[in-house]
Amino acid sequence: MGRKGNILIVGGGLAGWRAAEAAFSGGADVTIFANGVGNSPFVHALCCPVLPEDSVEKYIHDTMSSGKFGNDPALVETMCRMSLLLKDEFSFDRTVIRSLGSSVPRCVSIRHAIGAIALERIKERLKGKVRIENRTVTPEEISALHADKPDLGIIIATGGWCGKYSFSTNPQYLKGDGILMAEALGIATKDVDEHHVQYEPTVRLEGPKRGIPVITTLLYEGARLLNADGREFLPDYRLNKDELSEAMLHEGDYAYYDLGGVSVGKLLECKMDPNERIIKVAPAPHTSLGGIVIDTECHALGRDGKPVPGIYACGEVTAGVHGFNRLGGNGGTAAMIFGTIAGRQAVAEMKKYY
Repeated sequence: MGRKGNILIVGGGLAGWRAAEAAFSGGADVTIFANGVGNSPFVHALCCPVLPEDSVEKYIHDTMSSGKFGNDPALVETMCRMSLLLKDEFSFDRTVIRSLGSSVPRCVSIRHAIGAIALERIKERLKGKVRIENRTVTPEEISALHADKPDLGIIIATGGWCGKYSFSTNPQYLKGDGILMAEALGIATKDVDEHHVQYEPTVRLEGPKRGIPVITTLLYEGARLLNADGREFLPDYRLNKDELSEAMLHEGDYAYYDLGGVSVGKLLECKMDPNERIIKVAPAPHTSLGGIVIDTECHALGRDGKPVPGIYACGEVTAGVHGFNRLGGNGGTAAMIFGTIAGRQAVAEMKKYY
C-alpha cells in the first residue's frame, strides 16, 4: 500500500526536519529542499518547564513579558503547552539553567548542543525514507508548484533573515528567501524590519570564531561584562537579551566578557576553553522576529487573514511567537513544536485528495 499525500518542505534546519518527521509519520511522501542547516546546530538549549517551581503559566508569562507583549497570545500558549511533550522525548542533562528573561531556570539541554543532537537524531530516523534535494528553491518554482499541484502540501521553513547584515551570528545565505516566497504566493508577512531583530549580546568580535556567540547564561555562573576601561558597568544581569544589548551599546562599540569567575567545570560543560578568560564581544543581529503570518495550526495566512490552501510555515520564518524580544531558549522550542504541528496539519489536509 502506497503512502498518501505529497509534502514538500523548503528548509533544512530543525523546523524543516521536524516537519518532515511528522509528515512522514502521518503517511506522506516527503521531499526536502535544503541548502543548509541554518542556525540549528547552534541551538544550545530548549525552554521546557521541568522543575517543580515552574509551570506552563509561568512560561507563558515569561515569553509574553520578554516579548513586551507584542507576541500572538494564541501562538505562545500553543508552544508553551506543547513544550511538555519534549520532556518525554529527550533525556536532558540534569542541570537546568536560567536564560535571560526567565523568572526560573527552564533551559534544558544535552551537552549544550541540543540543536545539533536533535537534528542528527531526526535525520537518522528518516534516513532513506525522504527525498532530499540539496539546493535552493526559488519563489518562482514554489509558485508554479502550488499552482499546478493542488494536492501538494508546501511547508516553508527557510529560517530567518539576519544573514543580510555584515556582522551577524547567522550564515550569510539566511537573507529572507521565505519572505520572498510568501510574497509571491500572496501570503501576509509582518514585522519584517530592523525593529524586529533581536541582537545576541555577547558575540565574538575577533579571531576565527568571529560572529559566534558566547552563551549569556554564563552571566548567572560568575561571568561579568567589562567596558573598554575594564570597569563592570552592570550591577544586575537579570535582563533580557534586548535590554542587555542596549546596555552594552550604551557603553561603547564593544565589551569584554570576563569569565574569570566561572568554574573550570562549568566552562568545560559549556564547551568553552577554560584558558580563555577574557573575550572581546559586541551585540550582533541574531534572531529575526517577524515573517510569515500563521495561525496555531501553522497555516500561512493570506492578506485577507484566511489560510492559503496547501501552504504552511514554521520556525524563524514566521511572525508572532516572540513579539519584540525572544526569550532565551525559545528559538529551539518554537522550531520543534511548530515544525511538528506543520507536518501533522499538512498531512491531515492533503489526505482529502487521496
